[in-house]
Amino acid sequence: MNRFIQILILSTVLLVSCSQEEPLARRTQILMGTLVEIALKQSDAEKSRQAVDLAFDEIKRIENLFSSYLPDSEISRLNRNAGDGWETLSPETIEVLKRAQFWSEWSQGAFDITVGPAVSLWKFDEAEIILPKSEEIESALNLIRYKDLQIQGNQARLARKGMSVQLGAIGKGYAVDRAIKILQDEGISDAFINAGGDLKSIGMRSPKVPWRIGLQHPRYPDKMIGAFSLSRRAIATSGDYQKYFIQEGQRYHHILNPKTGRPADENGVISATVLANSVMDADALATALFIMGPQALEQIRLIENTEAMVILKTGKTFFTPGFQTQPGFIYRGFEPGMIG
Repeated sequence: MNRFIQILILSTVLLVSCSQEEPLARRTQILMGTLVEIALKQSDAEKSRQAVDLAFDEIKRIENLFSSYLPDSEISRLNRNAGDGWETLSPETIEVLKRAQFWSEWSQGAFDITVGPAVSLWKFDEAEIILPKSEEIESALNLIRYKDLQIQGNQARLARKGMSVQLGAIGKGYAVDRAIKILQDEGISDAFINAGGDLKSIGMRSPKVPWRIGLQHPRYPDKMIGAFSLSRRAIATSGDYQKYFIQEGQRYHHILNPKTGRPADENGVISATVLANSVMDADALATALFIMGPQALEQIRLIENTEAMVILKTGKTFFTPGFQTQPGFIYRGFEPGMIG
């Protein structure tokens, strides 16, 4: 069996900096299953340290609410009691569940956090890869239906036993939004947070230099295909190279189509990037766009302050009109012979 697994920690969106720029205070931690980096301009070392500590603490707190791998999390409790009574949840969990339902309706189910039963069949993190059987996938599909996630006030329930919620495509973005808010509350005006490609910046890198964002090549992690400047905006990318394996020449990636229970490849998308006001929305929309394909760009362009880019296997790239007008935007595209 020909197999290759790659978990790309820094995802598609990487910060680009120049050596002549003033130094930053930087710190990284592994949280929510990825490498989280916080960087900020440091004028007061103690104030900066305390702010970064609080921001990381907030991400950890959100992880403890949302993680389906932590048995005591609210999401684990919701999943464990699927088909039974209502669960009382924190305001943060209710907020994200409601926002997930909103994007599920918007995408007509292309984005669906009840995809958990299918996710559990694909063992991307295990040493030996065994493809799920067709009958297993069909059984899982019977349990994927976002409308069966019911919410009333501060309570929620999953209507049928065996259902499960996965917040990986929206929860990490929410955590970054919350951590940025913590930095601002602590008086930090110039910073960025990058959580495995879910990124948000505030302020400037230096007085005359904005934060510069590079877009990684979907097939060559040491190359970038574009860049632009980013301030007070959020960006997220979904790609078929972030977690995947190759078996008998076929690539199987972790972005599952809730309607098939299999890695989404119907539209030939290998990367989808979304710019939005919040990382939570950018995160969800990038996943939906990856599954829906470039035709969904017409819907995205109707969302205020939201832009997107889609790259296909062929190398053909599609943009909403405003994406290419971002400050400092450049796009090199794919070099000849680099598609694969």
